[in-house]
Amino acid sequence: PIGGIKETQEMLDFCAEHGVASDIEVITSNFPIPGFGVVPINAFVLRGSEPVLVDTGTVVESAEFMSALRSVIDPADLRWIWLTHTDLDHIGSLHQLLAENPRIRVITTFLGVGIMSLSAPLPMDRVYLVNPGQKISVGDRTLTAFKPPAFDNPSTTGFYDDRSKT
Repeated sequence: PIGGIKETQEMLDFCAEHGVASDIEVITSNFPIPGFGVVPINAFVLRGSEPVLVDTGTVVESAEFMSALRSVIDPADLRWIWLTHTDLDHIGSLHQLLAENPRIRVITTFLGVGIMSLSAPLPMDRVYLVNPGQKISVGDRTLTAFKPPAFDNPSTTGFYDDRSKT
């Protein structure tokens, strides 16, 4: 069968033998909605010379998120946080990370900064503002901001990563 245990192990062995490894880590979480199921919530770490964390987990599961993040990367090694948007399921550990690592800068939109200012303002000297179409160099990657075709928050901004081609 395609994708069976044997084939998966063969692919893992091939990758190990040839030094093939992903430079993007996924930190997964599921938030239960009683009677309906779960909402998957993901954050990502883009490894590189200036590591980027994409979103910072939920507010209610901040401790769990930080533990999962530490299993992937030392937060002191992060240089950037890209906020896709400012909903509570994306900013949960943001201020803790800013407090722990004075070198982290936050990439977001003007609207994102405005929304954050209503409850937990961002230190403006650590904010890098982007608009759709703009590019930012983060070490050995160039991220190009774009407005996704579907979104649930007007500050939502995705990016295209020239290194991973995603």
